[in-house]
Formats: sequence, structure tokens, C-alpha cells
Amino acid sequence: MKDFQRENLLPPGVILTNKLDLCMETIKARFAGEKKINESLRFPFPFEYEEYKLLLAQSANVILEQRREKQSFVFDEKNESVIRQLFFYLTLDDHFFGDPQKGIMLVGKYGCGKTLIMQAMAEMYNSVIHSLHLQRPLLKFLKSSELLDLLKEKSIKSFSQQPLVIDEFGREPKQIMDFGNLRSPMIELLCKRYDTGAWTHGVSNFTLETLGSENLYGQMTGDRLKSMFNFIELKGESRRK
Repeated sequence: MKDFQRENLLPPGVILTNKLDLCMETIKARFAGEKKINESLRFPFPFEYEEYKLLLAQSANVILEQRREKQSFVFDEKNESVIRQLFFYLTLDDHFFGDPQKGIMLVGKYGCGKTLIMQAMAEMYNSVIHSLHLQRPLLKFLKSSELLDLLKEKSIKSFSQQPLVIDEFGREPKQIMDFGNLRSPMIELLCKRYDTGAWTHGVSNFTLETLGSENLYGQMTGDRLKSMFNFIELKGESRRK
């Protein structure tokens, strides 16, 4: 420190104060920049609860029609508490039970309707952005096996920041051979998205404890999943007929 002060020929107090102020302002500017980027990803969903339910149901019915299923989406005692929490989450309402800056991981038994709800949420969210001409990134809905195939063709970096909803989370192969090397692309991607703070949602049959087991993603990745997701359980048995 003394050598630095002599080289600059300034009083010790001036050097220390100016240097500290300069560094602090640089770091504050970077913090403000990161905060602005994060805030640009989220916006309070501009609808009341009943309006949101209409939009969500219609979006779900589009998906049911694509599946050639005859029934319409229904709200009932099994799903409405989850649907209400998603409303609080999208509207950044204080009644949301978790952290609004994390993503949603909807877990439950096979066929209980969790994929339909999350896919409809993404469909509704993207439709609102398109219709209202909002400058926000869209949510990309992909099955985990489909995402894994894309990761074989493209770099991890290609999917490191785009908002994603990953369906069938944990059901994809955990390792692949890549030019003779054994890789775990999904683990690599999740760790990268954790580092970038990417907005990530998921749908899974597995609990956090199971996802973090050595049979799936392992403890290190499982620990990151706690910071990435609000885990919400959709109760009930299969609705498939």
C-alpha cells in the first residue's frame, strides 16, 4: 500500500478514499445492471384471478384439443389450490408461499394433471406477451428427453439463459457417450442455469430428495435445485380415462 501511495504522489487518505469509492461505484453499477436484467424477466401478470382462470382454462383446452382428448379442463378441489398459488406467483403477490424469484417445480403422481397445468401456464403466459406486445422473453416448453437431444446437437451455452419449462424432469437418460467420453448434459445444463440465474420451471414425478439422489442428479446438483425451484405438489390420482 505504501509503495502504491508513493507512486501516485497523493496523501494516504485521499488515495484510500478515492480508490475505495471508485471500486464501490464500479461494483454498484454491476449490481444495478444485474438487477435490471433480472427485473426485466418478470412482470406482474395484469389480470384478476377470475380472468386468469379463464385464460388458463382456454389455454389448457387448446392443449387438450391438440391431444385429441374430448374433455375440457376443470377446476376442482385437487388442483385449485395449486392454480391459485401459480396466480400469486405470476402476479408477484405476497400471498405466494415461496420465493417469487425462483422457478416452479410442480411434482405429483403420473396423470394427475401437472403437465397440463404447467404447459397451459406457458401457453397463456406467451399469449399474453404476444397479445399485449410486451418486451419479455417467451417460455419454452420442452420434455427433458427432447431437451437432451437438443443438447447433443447444440452447446450447453445455447440453453443457458432462455426461460424454460422442462417436462418429465429426471426421466431422461443421465449420461450419454460423446465421442467416446461419458457426459451428463442435463446436469451440466442445470449447473450452468444455476450460475446464470436463468428462469427455469419443471414438472416431475420425483421429489427434491429423489432428484438429488445419486441415482438421478446427485447431491451437488440437488442442492442447486433447492435454490432454483419452489417445489409444489399437485395431489390426486391419475385423471386419464
